[in-house]
Amino acid sequence: MAHSVVIPSKTMDNLLPCMAAVRKHEPAAKIVVIDDGLPFDLINCWSRDGGGPDIAQLGIKPFIFSRNMNLGIKAAGDDDVILLNDDALLKTPGGFSALKKLADDESDFGIFAPCTNVTGAPAQRFQGVGLREVDNVAFVCVYIPRRTINAVGLLDERFVTYGWDDNDYCRRVKMAGLKIGVYDFTFVDHGSLRSTFRGDPGAAGNIEEGRRIFNEKWGVGAA
Repeated sequence: MAHSVVIPSKTMDNLLPCMAAVRKHEPAAKIVVIDDGLPFDLINCWSRDGGGPDIAQLGIKPFIFSRNMNLGIKAAGDDDVILLNDDALLKTPGGFSALKKLADDESDFGIFAPCTNVTGAPAQRFQGVGLREVDNVAFVCVYIPRRTINAVGLLDERFVTYGWDDNDYCRRVKMAGLKIGVYDFTFVDHGSLRSTFRGDPGAAGNIEEGRRIFNEKWGVGAA
């Protein structure tokens, strides 16, 4: 199964280095860009040979992470998908291919996340183990096999604010009997670019409304 990298973005300041990192370390990867305020005519005509995306999809406004990521998942056809924030930079040569191999070999896992340096999920920091099972991962960068999407469905678009859409998806994956893994030997830098939602890379985003939606769906204390 092939894999596509889905990147939602509203600023070329993030998109250009994010895509360049993917092209450098995974030159064969298919990139799907979901426009959230970019000059869409530009990216739609921007050739792959010129560093552009393979597919440019016009996003729906206002931006909702789950909704626009779902557009990218659909645009990827039958591919596995890597959901990649535009403020995250792949640093490991062949890092996404390593996640694909894990997905091919470890069918009892439904989500694979690389390790990273800035995350609200401490389990995603490097531990030097390799693949390890965790309870939840933040969707800074995640590899989701198409078999998981077929079993669990798309992201829940009721999560219209920042955060907790990833907690929800992780919960649904576990309810489907699948595991969630972090792979230490693929690294994504989440501390160098300015976040659209958090501003400074080290700042925490406001996740309270997302928490309320999660609790309304699953009950308080379900996380």
